[in-house]
Amino acid sequence: MTPRRLPQFRAYFEARNIQLPLAKGDAAFFNPALFHAAGTNRSPDIRRMASLLQVSSAFGRAMETVDREAMANAVFPVLLRRKAAGAGQKWLYNVAACAEGYPFPTNLDLDPPVEGLAPPSQADIVRRALREDRPADVLRDELRTGADRRTS
Repeated sequence: MTPRRLPQFRAYFEARNIQLPLAKGDAAFFNPALFHAAGTNRSPDIRRMASLLQVSSAFGRAMETVDREAMANAVFPVLLRRKAAGAGQKWLYNVAACAEGYPFPTNLDLDPPVEGLAPPSQADIVRRALREDRPADVLRDELRTGADRRTS
């Protein structure tokens, strides 16, 4: 369970949060690791709108996690069926993008870049499996093996 869902964390946050009053043209910059929330607009006769621009570090990763290995395994049988039914490569590759396309962080001793500057990503592995019509269980094993190599 993520910290924000824990009752004791929510109570701590509610007791200590502050709202930041902003005027037209104001901007707020903060570290994304700071626990934050939008809060409720309690202005009785003012309609407010904000633009959110998120900028991440070039070497950073989003804090949220998605089990892309499970997603790739879930969609792969559908991709194989659609390919057999004549779906185009562009459509297949777009759906295969549910797999992780960034191969880092990884353990370069166990997962060295062999065919380029980076080891194959999950998306690379899914696209190769599609091209070669590999069975879903073979893809599942390759993705799991890749995940094990990236563990330090």
